[in-house]
Amino acid sequence: MTATVTEPTGARARQTYYWRVRTARTRALAKQSAAQTWHIQPGHPGGAYCDLGHERDRPAHHAPTLLSRSRPPGRRDEQEFRGGCLTCDWEGPVHRGDGYGDGDNEAVEDAHDHAFPGWRTLPPITRVKDRWKIPQRRGRWNQLTSLYPAGWVDQGAPLLAWSRHRREAHAPPHAGRPRYELRIDQPPSDRGEPPTDQGALF
Repeated sequence: MTATVTEPTGARARQTYYWRVRTARTRALAKQSAAQTWHIQPGHPGGAYCDLGHERDRPAHHAPTLLSRSRPPGRRDEQEFRGGCLTCDWEGPVHRGDGYGDGDNEAVEDAHDHAFPGWRTLPPITRVKDRWKIPQRRGRWNQLTSLYPAGWVDQGAPLLAWSRHRREAHAPPHAGRPRYELRIDQPPSDRGEPPTDQGALF
């Protein structure tokens, strides 16, 4: 009889377990591969290839990240995603998709709901060129972040930007930016509606 392997919970513990499976330092199931083990998605905080590095100490505040794993070959939506926190053992619900904004976006948003409740009310950047300009210009950056709750900027609260297209993937911290850049839908415009008939109002 084969004993099932119970994976630990929490982003940090899962990442440690993933590396142990990947380097064959644990008795994982024969059929289990490292890719099918929950781990921090490469490029996201706490994961491989992350610009933020790998701090040994937990942050003093909740810090969002993205967990992922591959599903067995031949299954639809071959990846699973869930939000995680680098400070506590919280994990979000599982979302399935192919990545690139499908499944992973929902999980990243769950992680931000945990770390920064109410983040959806933050002011967005509305032009693509301003995604780069505003964080680099102190005056414009201070103007934008003056509307953030106290302490959020120092804790890495996300930067919101209008999506350029449907299902644009959220960007993890990168290129010296210690925060996620979350893409949100543009509000509908009223330009297509016919003007109100003023005579009908009186």
